[in-house]
Amino acid sequence: MYQTNISILKIFTSPKHNYFTRDKFDIGDAPTIEHKNVILEKNKGLAGDRFEFSKYPITFLSLEVVQDLCENLDIELNLQVFRRNIIISGVHLNSLIGKRFKIADIQFEGIAHCAPCTWMNAVMKKGAYIQMRGRGGLRAKVIKGGELKLGQSIFLSEEELGKDMLEALTRPNIP
Repeated sequence: MYQTNISILKIFTSPKHNYFTRDKFDIGDAPTIEHKNVILEKNKGLAGDRFEFSKYPITFLSLEVVQDLCENLDIELNLQVFRRNIIISGVHLNSLIGKRFKIADIQFEGIAHCAPCTWMNAVMKKGAYIQMRGRGGLRAKVIKGGELKLGQSIFLSEEELGKDMLEALTRPNIP
């Protein structure tokens, strides 16, 4: 069993899409709501989130990737703009595709890479989409629910994961 300490830095929900069904660079006005803790239920996303009942209910994003992106594009760090549910630090998310893992008492299954969209260029800066390809985060589902809180947590998986947090997936593995 692989165990490490991680940080849950932000938990976000949004009640509706700001990208899907909109014109290419119309960034929308749906709010991104920040939470200190959330209750996660089996096979559901975060209550009130636009993906709560979808095939891919939870999205994780790595703080290390976001910091690298902001540094490369010379822009300020704004974690809300990504509209991922959980901003996490200390684990290589691409290593979790197809694997089960635990954060605190919650069990997840990594389903797929969370591919970025060109909308990132509109809300951040041209080049953001390319910088995020293969590093857009992880789509996951809840296998066993519980309460997720901001702060330090224990991460468990059955095997050791990749170490390079900035490593991108390459085709044909990207959906």
